[in-house]
Amino acid sequence: MKNFNIFLIVFFMPFILFNCSKSTDNEYTPVKKLNLDSLTLESSLKGWELYSWQNGNEYNYSLLIGTNRLKTYEEVISNEITVFGIDSLKLLLAKLPEGEYIFWVGKSWLSSIWKENYKNLGLPDEKTVNEIKSYCIQKKLQLVISQ
Repeated sequence: MKNFNIFLIVFFMPFILFNCSKSTDNEYTPVKKLNLDSLTLESSLKGWELYSWQNGNEYNYSLLIGTNRLKTYEEVISNEITVFGIDSLKLLLAKLPEGEYIFWVGKSWLSSIWKENYKNLGLPDEKTVNEIKSYCIQKKLQLVISQ
């Protein structure tokens, strides 16, 4: 029996150590493949909230319906309307009706509301932000960015 217990400890130790050593701040977070072809987005009375976080060399983008309540980190990163990369974000934004209001949430706003609990959420580099600004102007979407 003693040998069996030692065997179990030795066998499972690498799995335990691997899971305990995983970082949760900037690790790669897989995104479910969203079928943008069949996605339809209606107008939202309170607009939309856009969140972003780095995922390798690209960013994930999560679009949530605007409400009067604060979202949680878990709601943002597990949201069904989440895409990977700037090209997918443009395809997603193209699904919004003209004139829609989008609030893109940055670190300053997050830190004032969530304090330190916003983890890896934040805006991408300035070039990417400017590209999305231009795209929204072209698509007649009202983008407000909170740095």
